[in-house]
Amino acid sequence: MLSENEHKIFSSICSGASLMSDAGITYVYLPNLNITTDGQTRSLDALLCPVQHGGYTTRLFLAEPIPNKGQNWTIHVILSRTWHTWSWNNVPANLELLQILSAHLRALR
Repeated sequence: MLSENEHKIFSSICSGASLMSDAGITYVYLPNLNITTDGQTRSLDALLCPVQHGGYTTRLFLAEPIPNKGQNWTIHVILSRTWHTWSWNNVPANLELLQILSAHLRALR
């Protein structure tokens, strides 16, 4: 569950941030998350998985892949919706949620 402080932080960067569970995993749903890549900002729905998923320590899933960023994009169905993620590993699950998100977003800049 998001702590009150985490909820405030996530709400400040992404209005509507909430927790959603699927197959025993709790994700942070980030609707219309602003993602900056190559100096341009785009808005995409995102799911932050702060625990191990598919052999990765943590994952960030996006509503669509970002061209020319990340490698080996794969498709996953979570919460009855198609999500995209890239091969980006070793973002530790013991970090704060915002630190996990920031580490994943850095890979897309």
